[in-house]
Amino acid sequence: MQPGQHRETARVLLLDAQNRVFLLQTHFDPEVQLPPRWITPGGGIDHGETPRQAAKRELFEETGLSVSEDDLGVQIWRQEGVWHWGDNVNSHSYVDYFFALKVESFELNDSAWTDDERRDILQTRWFAIEELVASDESVGPHGLVDFLRNWLA
Repeated sequence: MQPGQHRETARVLLLDAQNRVFLLQTHFDPEVQLPPRWITPGGGIDHGETPRQAAKRELFEETGLSVSEDDLGVQIWRQEGVWHWGDNVNSHSYVDYFFALKVESFELNDSAWTDDERRDILQTRWFAIEELVASDESVGPHGLVDFLRNWLA
């Protein structure tokens, strides 16, 4: 990540039968100098990809789940903003496109993780929305917890 860079990502709200959301705790890129935060599976949209195509690809790469684009349905949320870096000088802007997928259960398969993902992903877990609302965990992007609370209500 470079200062001032703009990043567009496609993300998947992966929900189980109890409406818990699957999140990965990850570091920001080292130069961003921010503490870890919990995020949904997803990542950068490659040149020529639609957000839904990127969401499908990223879901497979980060969880091992292989789904069709139709399984992801329509985009359910779009969030944009700025991450201010830990140096209190630099920042980068982002746009995140969200899709949703409900699963009964799955076993995480990290065989497609990149070296950066192996370095940056600290842990994974299922969260009940009430847990996230009551916690002081850092969750990205800004507004995700409120969106989930309202969307799942």
